[in-house]
Amino acid sequence: PPRRPASHAGFPEGGRGDFPEGAIVNSVPGLVQLIGVKPALGRLQEVCYRKTGYSRLSPPANADAEHCGFTKRSFTVGKGQLESVAADFRSYNLNTMRHYRPSGGGALRHRLWICKPRGGFNSVGIHMHSLPTEELSSEDTTLAWLTRRVPAGEYVMQDFEMNPMTFAGHKFDLRVWAVVLSLDPLRVHALGTGIPKVNMWTFSNEPRHAKAGCSTHLTMLPCYEQDDPDRLREIIPPRERANGAKLVYPTSTTDEYWFSNVRPQGREFWTRVAWPSVEKAIVEVLLLAREQIIHADHKLKRHGVRYKRILFLSPDVVIDERGNATMVEINVNGYMIGNLHKEYFPIQPQQDAVGSFTGIAGFPLQRHYSAELQRRTASFCRGVLGERGCPLAAELELWEMVHEQMHSSHEWYRLFPRPKSSPLHAAFRTAAFKNSLTPLDKLAVRWLSQSDWLPEHSTNRTTGVVSINGESAIPRLAGRPGLGLRHGK
Repeated sequence: PPRRPASHAGFPEGGRGDFPEGAIVNSVPGLVQLIGVKPALGRLQEVCYRKTGYSRLSPPANADAEHCGFTKRSFTVGKGQLESVAADFRSYNLNTMRHYRPSGGGALRHRLWICKPRGGFNSVGIHMHSLPTEELSSEDTTLAWLTRRVPAGEYVMQDFEMNPMTFAGHKFDLRVWAVVLSLDPLRVHALGTGIPKVNMWTFSNEPRHAKAGCSTHLTMLPCYEQDDPDRLREIIPPRERANGAKLVYPTSTTDEYWFSNVRPQGREFWTRVAWPSVEKAIVEVLLLAREQIIHADHKLKRHGVRYKRILFLSPDVVIDERGNATMVEINVNGYMIGNLHKEYFPIQPQQDAVGSFTGIAGFPLQRHYSAELQRRTASFCRGVLGERGCPLAAELELWEMVHEQMHSSHEWYRLFPRPKSSPLHAAFRTAAFKNSLTPLDKLAVRWLSQSDWLPEHSTNRTTGVVSINGESAIPRLAGRPGLGLRHGK
């Protein structure tokens, strides 16, 4: 039946009481606190270091590590607690100097750190700092540097990527969209294009440029009036206002314009190295966080609570020159920009498509294939677990996974789970993560590996909208242009 989003009448006031069966609630108990606050990724990285045995003060470079590279190292700092941080901060900097190289060549003379208010939003209160190597000569000099740089209050000091992948020489971040559709089994859908946020200054990590922050950070507003003796400022206009400009602002990361202008260059590097690293970072964080809250999900299920708990994620991602993705932070406020800034980010159709695969409309196409799906999952379960088959709750999760995929469009796709043969699945068969998948995860992986059945359907080549017997999964969106990728398995 159609499902009601949580904004409709009939839901408990103040978040207390019972939600109606079939409801969809944008909240996974405990997940926001574990991944959605400024220190969260740093805490999960510490958990990952313990899980893998990596040294927290001398971890391997991302290119050499199986795990834990989903974010840059961070330290929680504040006046009155710097003495306890200074020694570790200094050791980490000295031990990881080899991970970076200066833009101008030669020996590395400084490190870049970004200082963010613990409860900050929209780049308010952010400071960029250049840490000269001479400030690491002793613990006292490092403490003195921190004392001068850290304002009053609680802050997170995070290692800054000094050798990023660039777009036409400009540093960029990606806003990535993903939706957690289930905690156990873990199911996540992602938007196949990142939303590029490109700096308007040519990138340089040299100390004289890094101190101003204009060529390294994206939202330093004074940069529009900053002196530019080295002529690094290069405004990239949107296509509608290009007026013959050599560069126009990229609106997608899945077209040839993007592939030809990023460095390292090319479709193959992006699709085989950079984007898979983004996918792995998201899944790894969710697997680490889930270990701490899965008991709450199980408790709700034991009490017969039957509503769908989802969470919209929009991590900010930086990719280095070797294609390793790290998340700066994960935004969990559900803010979706649609066409608010459509000259730069024309993504209203992608936003509208979320309601379809989350099930708000009740998965209308299921009436065409539900009977056959149930027959196939029953046969699959008997083959896996014997004549008793799967518990109904497990079989329902398989049905939901198929429904979500059949109602995905506009570049949304199932990020997790994946079949056993996929590189993403293989990435978590390591010694540290081999026990991270639950029985329900493994059942879903087995279904995808052995069957991965989908009903006969057609797919709009432009939008990716699925139709069966002439009925569209998203009638209202069927005629809107997308970004060119096909819906697929």
